[in-house]
Amino acid sequence: MTRLDLQTRLRNYFNNNAYYSGDDLNNSIQDGLDEVVALSGCVYASATMSFTAGTTYYDLETLLPNFIGLVAIFNNTIKRWMTPISLRKLDGFRIDWEVVGGTPWYFWPVNYRYIAIYQKPLIGTYGNAFVFYVASAPNPLVDSTTLPIPDDHMQALENYCIADLLEQQQEFTKASGAFKAYAARLEQLRVLMKARRNKDRLASLK
Repeated sequence: MTRLDLQTRLRNYFNNNAYYSGDDLNNSIQDGLDEVVALSGCVYASATMSFTAGTTYYDLETLLPNFIGLVAIFNNTIKRWMTPISLRKLDGFRIDWEVVGGTPWYFWPVNYRYIAIYQKPLIGTYGNAFVFYVASAPNPLVDSTTLPIPDDHMQALENYCIADLLEQQQEFTKASGAFKAYAARLEQLRVLMKARRNKDRLASLK
């Protein structure tokens, strides 16, 4: 389904072109898609990240503009999945683990955007890794943009838009009902995406 398809469905639902302009509908669709994608994790992406000599910490939000959350890292040089690890275990290896040079085998998710690798290349060019991550929704949308939500769960986005547009007209009781339907549909989509986790990434972040 494209943005224009959803806009048409919303116009048919409200059956009153006086209330909502094209901008009203498109703004609601964009806001709703941003939220549905972020909360359900229904968009996956991958990118190549080069290992930099002497670098332990990497800012994934800066390296990947559409980054939301990390899924897994594949070290392309040694053809192995890197293993997520805790700071406690790193300190158990060596208290000065941040300065240890060698082949990157582990990564520590410092927070939602930073990771630290262990070990790190110290000189020259080592290679790169494939980063698999949950991505944000396309922004801005155009009429021809295909909305990246499974067709069976597109109702979640439609319910969001209905609730949002009703609330703008201060139809709070009707908006509340649409929002409850949205929350239920969103949870179904979130459960679906969690169940689709690739078996090859069993060592990825939970």
